[in-house]
Amino acid sequence: MYTLTILTPEKVVFEEPVYSVNVPGADGYFEILVDHAPLTALLQSGKVTIIDKDEKKLHFAIASGFFEVSHNKANIIADAIEPVEEIDLGRAKHAFERAQARLEHSQEHVDIARAKRALKRAENRINLYQEFHALRK
Repeated sequence: MYTLTILTPEKVVFEEPVYSVNVPGADGYFEILVDHAPLTALLQSGKVTIIDKDEKKLHFAIASGFFEVSHNKANIIADAIEPVEEIDLGRAKHAFERAQARLEHSQEHVDIARAKRALKRAENRINLYQEFHALRK
């Protein structure tokens, strides 16, 4: 096992020993196991899957961030990340609709790149919420 810490600008979200973590890198998903070579990577919107010390799978929705591992210590520094089971579907749908409206009615004062990131984040949260709840049925 190795120690994984997940941080946002506001707080430490997770800090525990884990067997593995699977993250959405800029070029696709990759998995980190114990004794991995040092690595730094950019993360994109997607699902983070952790196998914790009890061999339980934990899933998180991440907006974007950075990942680094060295000497059996790994860090995820995320703009925003939340456990999939804590996603508020209503809030995610509202954010999706708001971002979509900004893009459809874009004017000069609209930050298009920001609206696209918000749309992608909201879409990711909705998809992961639906995936999580479909598996629980």
